[in-house]
Amino acid sequence: MLTDFEYGITDRLATNIDLTFIASKYQGPVPEGPSDNGLFHSAFQDAHFHLRYNLIKSPLLITPFIGITVPTHDYLVWGHSAVGRGFHELLVGVNAGRQLGPFLPHIYLHGRYALSIHKRVEGMNTNRSNADLEIGWVATRRLTLRFFGAAQKSHGGFNLPIDLHNEPDHEVHDQLARAVYLRLGGGGTFSVKRSFDIHLGYGTTVWGKNLHAAAGMVLGISWRFTRKHDISKMPDTGSPASSIRSSF
Repeated sequence: MLTDFEYGITDRLATNIDLTFIASKYQGPVPEGPSDNGLFHSAFQDAHFHLRYNLIKSPLLITPFIGITVPTHDYLVWGHSAVGRGFHELLVGVNAGRQLGPFLPHIYLHGRYALSIHKRVEGMNTNRSNADLEIGWVATRRLTLRFFGAAQKSHGGFNLPIDLHNEPDHEVHDQLARAVYLRLGGGGTFSVKRSFDIHLGYGTTVWGKNLHAAAGMVLGISWRFTRKHDISKMPDTGSPASSIRSSF
């Protein structure tokens, strides 16, 4: 479960804070850690703090950002049911997007690149790059449909299982796996009213190395405290430009 609070400081500067809660269990023949006992283990994972500034608004939106990831506590990082990787991170990156008008005024593109910078563990580079792409169609004044993709490349770490040579390596292999993946999915957002949206999506791993394949449904809600910017409905001109701007 991800809870996110976002605040627009000015028309160009915004910040958001989110907190992740994890509940997982492992049922299988090859347990790896003390929590892989078939029972649910739940805990808060990481908090994220981001600050972004919109440099360009038209025709292409360019918005760099900087952020940090802070584990909420010293949680377990070993095993299939581990809460997370337990890293403090510095993130730097950029968002870019635009609507495809005037020929496709109800279609928009949004891309994001982020570099996560970590301290070295066991002398290994644990930095990673993440890229995301979203294609959206404002189908009606209440419904937006979108297709999305996500890719990750780890810049160092273990290739599993060939790089595991001893027990200490095994205990940190989840943190240090050289995880590379491509995930695809789709979904939609339905605007119940001007300040309340419901989101539904599905995503799956189509290719990856050194990690478990993941697939699942996502259900979310968003509530805006102001009506000044409405990210779900088209303005009177029929253009979804305000939807793109609000995403930055």
